[in-house]
Amino acid sequence: MKKLGRVYIIDDDEVIIYLTNKLIASVDFCETVETFLEAEVALAKLKDCLETGNEIPDAILFDLNMPVMNGWQFIESFQKMPGAKNIPCFVFTTSIDAADKNKALKYKIIKDFITKPLTHQKLDKILRQTDK
Repeated sequence: MKKLGRVYIIDDDEVIIYLTNKLIASVDFCETVETFLEAEVALAKLKDCLETGNEIPDAILFDLNMPVMNGWQFIESFQKMPGAKNIPCFVFTTSIDAADKNKALKYKIIKDFITKPLTHQKLDKILRQTDK
């Protein structure tokens, strides 16, 4: 399995971002991680990349519970962008609610529902699901 080029992590929790970056750095998961504390900032970056032809992520991990724009609002806006359907997305959350998981997996663009914390096994699963 090859590693990913670029991965976006969208989460308002700086501790989760720090720990996730440490884990990703300890394995051969991807070349570059871009982190966003706000979903709307990530959307603006994605829109710009899609419009200008700049490098888009090979995968996006996003939290559901965030202020201002939550994960549901993010995915609704994101999936409407031209070219977005080619970017696999993963819910990355503390939620263990079956209703959240069922709702998430109804979106074709969402490949999986990953519960925090991230582990080596979960990273391997993400790689398998994004293997082209």
